[in-house]
Amino acid sequence: PGLGNELPYAVDTLPETLEAEPNDAAAQQLTLPVIVNGQVIRPGDVDRFRFTGRAGEEIVAEVLARRLDSPLDSLLQLTGPAGEAVAANDDQDDPAAGLTTHQADSVLRAKLPADGTYELALSDVQHQGGEACAYRLRVSPPRPDFVLRATPAGLALSPGRSGTVAVQAIRRDGFTGDIDLTLAENTGGFKAAAAKIAGDKDTA
Repeated sequence: PGLGNELPYAVDTLPETLEAEPNDAAAQQLTLPVIVNGQVIRPGDVDRFRFTGRAGEEIVAEVLARRLDSPLDSLLQLTGPAGEAVAANDDQDDPAAGLTTHQADSVLRAKLPADGTYELALSDVQHQGGEACAYRLRVSPPRPDFVLRATPAGLALSPGRSGTVAVQAIRRDGFTGDIDLTLAENTGGFKAAAAKIAGDKDTA
């Protein structure tokens, strides 16, 4: 066995499909929920996808590219059944991607205004393209969730002493629930004061 370069990847529980070129003039049909694995294959390429939606339905479209070391600087644009603009997003900061200096992945969340066929366009805002400009595009109803970050990441305590940890909740897809904080099992005699991140707060 030898050493190799790290290769970031992602897995999910949603159905997955491949982008099918050409889909710039005629949009590729999607059945939601789905994750599309594709590439902005050439400069100026616009990947288009269509899906059927109902009035009042809420959808989230999220690009995972820069967070997987792709050079893609994505732009998402959603248009409605009459060709009207519904939502768009260029860059969306992800506090969980702390080492990504240019957070260039797009996320949009929209409530559909009418029944009909919607079109989602994905492009590179810097008009780049090529095999390296790969992406994963999730299109689904919201999946409310959260991740936690603690500062400091570890504590060194002598017997009988106490310390404080700040815990930040990074909420996703509109999650607004309370989060109860407890120590994991088998903590070797350590105890934690009861703590909760209220639904309208992000830290405790």
